[in-house]
Amino acid sequence: MIKKSLHNAKSVLGLSYSIARADFKLRNEGSYLGIFWYLLTPLAMFLIILFVRGVINSSSIPDYPVYLLIGLIMFNYFRATTSTSITDISGNSNYVKSMKISYESLVCSRIIQSVFSHIFEVVLIIVFMIFFRESLFGLLFYPFLFLFFVLFILGLSFLLSTIGTFINDLSNVWSVLMQFLFFATPIFYAANPGDSVYLANLFNPMFYFLSIARDMIIYRTLPETWMTAIMILFSLVTFLIGFIVFEKNKSKFAERV
Repeated sequence: MIKKSLHNAKSVLGLSYSIARADFKLRNEGSYLGIFWYLLTPLAMFLIILFVRGVINSSSIPDYPVYLLIGLIMFNYFRATTSTSITDISGNSNYVKSMKISYESLVCSRIIQSVFSHIFEVVLIIVFMIFFRESLFGLLFYPFLFLFFVLFILGLSFLLSTIGTFINDLSNVWSVLMQFLFFATPIFYAANPGDSVYLANLFNPMFYFLSIARDMIIYRTLPETWMTAIMILFSLVTFLIGFIVFEKNKSKFAERV
């Protein structure tokens, strides 16, 4: 049983990687700027917020430019990946109806493709850290955090792709939620323990991922144990819920797309 499950997982990941690599090449084919387009959104927001930083209380945040860039890049990765996952099934009706393909591969391939893009975003962070004379040592711990970040997003993507197959308006609803979450999450400001923003963000998974990333990368300190535990719990629970919902409904996908 375990051997069969591992074989199936290996097949899904292999197919996912092949689809992701092909889509990644197609997206950049014929583009003069290529991968730069992936970096344009966080870079534009970075410059805009730095330009208007006088209207927000950023003076008390050490190493604010890198603090801001990490927040923008991680949130942009989260928003872009989850938003596109909504149509992973409904937008691939040809695969779903005419081919015997693992539906899980369609979702996983999107995640892998986003990881390809995120590599260049991490390079951008490295460039900025070198420019601002920050130590790169903390980046060695980022893969540990990113593993759980991807697991969290994968579970959410399974859930969103399932719901998106049955509800056509989910993309619009999710877009509004992302705008709200962008301002609710401490991306360009700090949430101090005890204030209302901090208390509200204790229920926000992105708050934990951003806080832990900044602690490790910028300030080179270990995150608090309770924050790490909650981050891991969010990742595992979201993945399990998303995967279970996906598995229970995937038999209906072909008749819905």
